[in-house]
Formats: sequence, C-alpha cells, structure tokens
Amino acid sequence: MILNICNKPSIWHLLLLLLFSPSPAQALSIEMATQPGKLKYDVEVFSVRPSEQVRLTFVNNDEMQHNLLILQGKEGITLKVAQMAWALGPGAVEKEFVPDMDETVLAHTRVLNPGEKQTLSFQAPESEGKYPYVCTLPGHAFSMKGIMVVTSDPSSVTDVQEEEKKLSNDAFVLKPHHKPLVKRAFVRDGPPRAISVGIPGGINFCFDAESCMVTFGWFGPFLDIGPDWGRNAGQRGGGSVNVLGERFQSGQTMFPIRVGGKYITPQVSFKGYQLRGKETPVFEFTVNGAWVKETVSASEKGIGLTYSFEMDPGLVTPIFVYLDRSNAEVEASHGKWDGNWLKIEPENIASFSISHYRQP
Repeated sequence: MILNICNKPSIWHLLLLLLFSPSPAQALSIEMATQPGKLKYDVEVFSVRPSEQVRLTFVNNDEMQHNLLILQGKEGITLKVAQMAWALGPGAVEKEFVPDMDETVLAHTRVLNPGEKQTLSFQAPESEGKYPYVCTLPGHAFSMKGIMVVTSDPSSVTDVQEEEKKLSNDAFVLKPHHKPLVKRAFVRDGPPRAISVGIPGGINFCFDAESCMVTFGWFGPFLDIGPDWGRNAGQRGGGSVNVLGERFQSGQTMFPIRVGGKYITPQVSFKGYQLRGKETPVFEFTVNGAWVKETVSASEKGIGLTYSFEMDPGLVTPIFVYLDRSNAEVEASHGKWDGNWLKIEPENIASFSISHYRQP
C-alpha cells in the first residue's frame, strides 16, 4: 500500500505547521496598585500600542475600597463619570459604582476590598490618544486618576500629567478628601463676604454671607490660596484666592426665601455657621425674623447642589422659595412649583430640600 503524503498530512507536516505558524501576540502586562492613604494610583500614566492586547492587574493595598474605570471622552470626563456613578444612589453598590455609559467606559474592575486584586483583559483602542482612568468611589475622583496613552511610539510618552502633578504638589492648593473644607477669603470674581466650601468628590460652592445665598458652584479642584498667603518670596499675600475648576450656576440668582408671599421684601441677617462632623457647614440666618438653617451638599443626581432647609415649625403662613429652573433639572421634597417659585405649606416648613442639577 502506497500512502499519498501530499494529500494526507502526516504528524511531521503538523509539527512543521506549528513551528512556523505565527504565534498570537503576547498581551502587554501592567501592574497597578494604590498609594495607601493618599487616594492615588501608583501608576498615573502608561502607554500601549493601538489595538494591543492588554492584561492589567489592579491591586488594592489600601484600607479603603477602590475600583478602576478606563474611559474615553473629552476633558473632564473622569469627574462626569464619577458624578454619574454617585447619582446611582442606593443602586451604586450593586453596579460596582459603574454608570450605564457603555460608549464611555472601555473596561472596569469591580469594587475591590482592601487586599483584593483583579486582572482586566482588554484590547486597546485603535485610535491614538489619551484615555483617562479613574476611581469612582465617592470622593476619590479628584485625585485618584491617570491616563492610558495609546500611541505607535511608546518611547515618546514622558509625563502627560506634569501640570496636574504640579497642581497636586502645590502646598497652596486646597483639596478636600474625607471631609469638607471651609475657607473664608476674598474670591476672585466672587462676593465680598465669600465662604468657600469644598466637598469631597470635586463639588464646591461659594456662599455669600452678605446676601445669605449660594452665588455659584464649581466642579474640579477646590482653591488656590497662593495669592492670599503670598506664594512667592517677596509677596505680601492678602490677594483674592482663585477658584480651580469649572463653574456652574447655583440657581440662586437672588435670595430665595419669602415668608408669607412672593413679593414681600426679605430682610436677611447672617448669624454664622456651624460644622457637624464630616458634613458640610450649616449656615444660619434670619429672614423677616424667621430663623433658617441651610445645609448645602452635592447633588446625587448630577452636577449641581442640594439645598436642605430647616425653619421654625411654628410659622403659620406658607413660604415661597425662588430657584432658577432654566437649563437645569430641579426636584423638591415638598411643595408645588409655579414657574421658578416653589410654594411650601406650613406643615412642611420644618424640613424640606431642593436639588438643582444638570446631567454631565
């Protein structure tokens, strides 16, 4: 019997095919961990080639929970995605603090407890560019972030975050982490009696002690106090501090509360503020003799603020609250809207809240 080896491959043919067939490209391995106690990744920039296979191992060696999301999008996308994660509310834990943004979130880990690790396997994007990554746990997004650079020439990547590092290492840049920061100082383009508050997570606001209202908010870094303290040698200080980040409207374009009727002129008097643990300050003032306590916090629904009020439950007349609803979404715990005016009946005056926000 004669075997036709041309038509029927032998074991030798198969071995030759295995030896000379191109092997699949080996995945690029990257190891990343946390910097314990600093709310930072230990790798803040790394490079990959277009369409390269990547195996990224993230180790949480901190005492807090963390995650990692790799994103694509315009400047500021990290904080916007984090805001969307926080806006998930009670469902955030179940969703690992990952918002439903499939076109933006390229890859992500679950929420890792202290000591845990997870390996992500993914293909790098085809398009060259900078792809940020971030931790979306509440309060972490401001400092816990980095950039994946997709480039055909990895050797050209030096440090794409040099300016951010300068900002991060500047002793005159205030950054809230685990609790709010309060600063009383002149703010550039702000009211004369400004009280600036930075909330962990990158939402900040400016309260005017003269008019007893929030004049504006901003997201991103908090304050550069260098002009007030005299950053450079020879400077005397005492200058206006600078807001860092992108401003947004507070909705309070005038003092918001009227007692008894919309058109009754409010007579307001600031009484000070007090701090309650890790919460934001409680501002106290009177309007036409009625005592008011106001707490301002970051909205859980988007980029914006939530105003929580406590008033004398003995009031027997309704109150009216003004809030500019244009270009924003507004939700109130009580009351009925008539244009930009919210009417609250006496039985609900003791405690109510209003959220003013926009979606990223």
